[in-house]
Amino acid sequence: MKKKKKYASTKVKTSQEIIPEKKVQGYLMYLFGLAWTQKKSMIVLLSLTVLGVCARLAEPYLYKVVVDTLSNGLIAGVFASAQMQTLIWVIVIWFFLSILQNVTSSQASYLVWKVGTTISQKVHIAGYRRLLRMDYSTHMSQHSSRFAKIVDDADVSTWEMTNWWLRRFTSAILGFIGMLIIALSVSWQMTLIAIAIIPPGLWFILRNVRKYRAEQRRVNKMWEEKHEHLSDQVSNIVTYKLNPFEDIFLKRHEVYSARAANAQIALDKKWRLVEMLNPDAFARFLVLGVGIFFVKDGSITLGTLFMFMGLLNEILTPLHVLGDILPQYSRRAQQIQRLLILFEKEDSIKNAENPVPFSKISGEIGFHNVSYSYPKEKSSFALQNISFAIKPNQTLALVGYSGSGKSTIMSLLVRLVDPTKGRITIDGIDLREFQPEKLKRYIGTVLQENSMYNETVGANIAYGDPHASKKRIIEAAQQAGAHEFISKLPKGYETMIGERGVRLSGGEKQRIAIARAILKNPKIVVLDEPTSALDSITEKKVQEGINALVQGRTTIIIAHRISTVHDADMTIVLKDGKVIGQGHHTELIRTCPTYKTMVSLQSEGFLPDNPER
Repeated sequence: MKKKKKYASTKVKTSQEIIPEKKVQGYLMYLFGLAWTQKKSMIVLLSLTVLGVCARLAEPYLYKVVVDTLSNGLIAGVFASAQMQTLIWVIVIWFFLSILQNVTSSQASYLVWKVGTTISQKVHIAGYRRLLRMDYSTHMSQHSSRFAKIVDDADVSTWEMTNWWLRRFTSAILGFIGMLIIALSVSWQMTLIAIAIIPPGLWFILRNVRKYRAEQRRVNKMWEEKHEHLSDQVSNIVTYKLNPFEDIFLKRHEVYSARAANAQIALDKKWRLVEMLNPDAFARFLVLGVGIFFVKDGSITLGTLFMFMGLLNEILTPLHVLGDILPQYSRRAQQIQRLLILFEKEDSIKNAENPVPFSKISGEIGFHNVSYSYPKEKSSFALQNISFAIKPNQTLALVGYSGSGKSTIMSLLVRLVDPTKGRITIDGIDLREFQPEKLKRYIGTVLQENSMYNETVGANIAYGDPHASKKRIIEAAQQAGAHEFISKLPKGYETMIGERGVRLSGGEKQRIAIARAILKNPKIVVLDEPTSALDSITEKKVQEGINALVQGRTTIIIAHRISTVHDADMTIVLKDGKVIGQGHHTELIRTCPTYKTMVSLQSEGFLPDNPER
């Protein structure tokens, strides 16, 4: 029982905590601006809506004509030819108005779907572009599904909000305005009685909107936690397949699911109580009760009373729409606001206003008194006052125990993060003065775990150069030592490799990554422990591909092999974010005790991890 309670209270940070909750004005203007990009469709939609509302408003007036004509005929005991003609014309007009409403309604619905779908896709693409350009550090500090859910929620919410505003709200508002014009022209007294219920009804609804807004925000967080937990479970499916605890995993997810669902049901129940207290019955009672006395006194005709009873639908429709939509409206508005906040969020990695123009680089790299520290709540590690230089086509090896700062240097060079102090240069130019997208073309990376996509082998290699021909892709695979195993796959280069490359072995994925880097033809190569997780035979094959990749290129490699250190033009030894040794292998053996210890403790050609850990 205690375990269940402990798990149920587990808190997962939501995007609400990493995106400051501030009120974003203008989300409706944002939606309308997107909708207006389809000007022709919007004009046609508005025209159809106006026609439909006019046809709808004519019906109550036709009620009046029919009832008054029948009343006069029944009282007189005989129907004059003029009265019969009136009734016939009313039936004909009514028939055509019904057809007009059907046509305008169906066409307007289609246009709403078209406009809504189009702009929701624009929102989706804009959100996806924002995620691509967002700081790497922000991505790494949050759950992988968090920002994706913000974009997906905004996509769906944009469609629904468009449907509500372009269809239901617009129709209700136009109907209300038309009703006022018709009603006032017939009887201003009855009109005042009919609309008297609107101010208190509107106040009651808006009061509850404000009351439940914060609660809806809390429920939204629960839905996000459920989504993140499900994504986490599925992405680690191997763990569940290898352990006999399926029921436990399921019950854990049920905690997230039940918590979100129960909170939403409780909130919806409150909204249903609000809907039950709508003034519909009271308004009809008031209009009918007062209207009877007006008819009795001769102030209005019986037909006019029937007309006002019909117009009540137009009077009450805005309140009905608000009562029906507002429970979801608050949630959808918040979801769009969150995307707009994401758009407004400033990145720490900023593009230069006037980037340095360049057509090629030679590959000279310099670190000049570079320091970097992570936010205190994430890590106490800091890189301190790092300086070194690499000439074009030279190889630099970074050596050190885990947590010494090797990968941080790599992240700084490829500009996943910017230095807290100091500067990094390529060909003497500060990285921050380059255009990032253009500079990326000249830097190739091979990591310990490389991203693989659920696409073909050829498509995965082509991420190095999406415009490359199949011939160039094959040549890159041959240089990487990957062509042989690719040729044995069921469909060769057209074989799907599955999510994260699950249908390939570790060595095969590494050779695909090397082929991708070779295809990119970079001037600078960064290798982050690309062979550390491989067996010796596979490692040898991968190393052959690496040798082909680094030939004639400036290379920085995080080294765990003595052979790599031997071959490097320079080796830097790191410890706790500081450079404690710099030079060639033989020189470091004499001058750097830590390096000498690492070499003496090496096992089968690899540099050891920190023995103290």
